[in-house]
Amino acid sequence: MNRSFSPRAESGLLIGLALVVVIIQCLPAMGEALQWRRSAALPISAITTLTGHLTHWTWDHLLWDVIAFIGLGFAAIQINPGRFIACLLLAAILIPIEITLFLPQFETYRGLSGIDSALFGLLIAGLWQLSKKGRLLAALGFAGFLGKTVFELMTGDTLFVARETTDFTPVTSAHLVGLVCGILAGNRKLTTLIRFFLTPRSNHRVGVTASAVVSSGRHRRCFT
Repeated sequence: MNRSFSPRAESGLLIGLALVVVIIQCLPAMGEALQWRRSAALPISAITTLTGHLTHWTWDHLLWDVIAFIGLGFAAIQINPGRFIACLLLAAILIPIEITLFLPQFETYRGLSGIDSALFGLLIAGLWQLSKKGRLLAALGFAGFLGKTVFELMTGDTLFVARETTDFTPVTSAHLVGLVCGILAGNRKLTTLIRFFLTPRSNHRVGVTASAVVSSGRHRRCFT
């Protein structure tokens, strides 16, 4: 049985999430409450692990993230349908974990660009599995992403978000984690293998197989 969501349902979720992001930005107190915070205890920390991606520091920060989210999201859904939600969840969970374990200098986190990177990875995975021409496009896209990553690592700046009046520092590693999550979620053979091992053995027997940073004293805020 194919339990994947249809492209129409995935597209509806994409637009719905984009609207939620804009609404949150219109309500600063909500953004403050929903951002990821290292100091938060359970169950709040579990909630903000997911909601922190929907919050942004500025409208410019939001604008670039949402444009990429919608554009890459629609493209990924068309090229690699049925994997949008898995891609979102995998990246939304693993990016805060990466920040928690390896970036102790960051106290708070906001931004969709880690998720955007995951959608880019999902798109690359879909293109790679299409044809030789698709593989060429995927390779070019991957090279472009690496170029963007090198630029951010060397300059400590973002390629798109303006930071003249703020003290943001991009979390480049979150973009890399997102990209890997998207590629993993978009690999059909890998996801089929994972579903096979996660499917109850009784089903196997009947033939069902699974197919951002602002300095504030010693506290630092990060974004993607």
